[in-house]
Amino acid sequence: MKYVLAGLSTRAVAESAVRAGKDCVAVDFFGDLDLESVCRTISLRRRFGVSLGSFSPYFFLRGARLVDADCLIFVSPLENYPHILQRFSECYEIIGNNAETVKKVREWKSVCQVCSQHNIKVPRTCNGHNYIVKPKKSGGGMKIHRLSSYVIQELVKGEPYSVSFLGDGENAQVLSVNEQLIGRGEFGAREFWYCGNITPGFPGEHARAVVDSMCTTMTRHFGLKGSCGIDFVVDPNGNPYVMEINPRPQATLELLERVYGRNMVVLHENAVRGILDVSSAQPSALRTWGKAIVYAERNITMPDTSEWLFYSWIKDIPHPAESILKSEPICTVVADGSDRDDCFEHLVQHSLTLKGFFQ
Repeated sequence: MKYVLAGLSTRAVAESAVRAGKDCVAVDFFGDLDLESVCRTISLRRRFGVSLGSFSPYFFLRGARLVDADCLIFVSPLENYPHILQRFSECYEIIGNNAETVKKVREWKSVCQVCSQHNIKVPRTCNGHNYIVKPKKSGGGMKIHRLSSYVIQELVKGEPYSVSFLGDGENAQVLSVNEQLIGRGEFGAREFWYCGNITPGFPGEHARAVVDSMCTTMTRHFGLKGSCGIDFVVDPNGNPYVMEINPRPQATLELLERVYGRNMVVLHENAVRGILDVSSAQPSALRTWGKAIVYAERNITMPDTSEWLFYSWIKDIPHPAESILKSEPICTVVADGSDRDDCFEHLVQHSLTLKGFFQ
């Protein structure tokens, strides 16, 4: 069978799929250099001349039309577009959650209702349908916006985490809790930007027990299948608050493979087909692994990045002479360490080394 791998950045899942012996084509926005070295790639940016600012999810459909394949694995951000997944399902077998499941689990009101029924904490939330936002000092109706497309949510102060698990539609198998790196200036990220993970993470005994139960609850209620994740924040009292459910393989996929020594695409597909491999939950090494997205702090033009392919710690490598705008992602750095702090320090060192390439 031939697999389409669709998402904004598919390099990690492509590497895993190819290691598993899958025949793959990536339909990917960036079309990075190391992705092209792994499998055939259709870069939406290069093929259709779109930017991150002008990007539309319909370009995934256009790109996939160029591929003769049997099945599809999707990653971020396609969980936000169930109507696109429905269109995909007319052409391919979806190895993952179907469009109906994705639509339900990404409806925040539905998630809040389930959490309320099971005493799971969520931030106080209201729908923005009947609200507007305007400056404190405004006049003439200028700079006033409707909030109908937004969710207004309480800011929960605490430490951000995610949990990675496998679901078969009824049962959940937790693989790992991961620290999330959010808004870290060391990597050029702004306040709420996701910029990486450290695996495993340790949110505390109470939070871990709640999160383990949470995965089973969400799996059974929504019928989640395959590799999924839940983002949550642990407040100063040790209570976890659900932020969102991601019904597709997470960015932590490549870290889980390093920690557990198992192929995540194989585990994902097996879980979708109803097979949960219990042995996969046992770490194969006592190392901590992390990844960080490095964002551009100014407009830059890439040097000859072909040499970067020989650095195992650089991933998602841009093409030589490619232009990267301020605030866009440059690449990903990967590191390990004896513990969390050691791993994080190595990520920072890699980021500094990378920035030295542009001096």
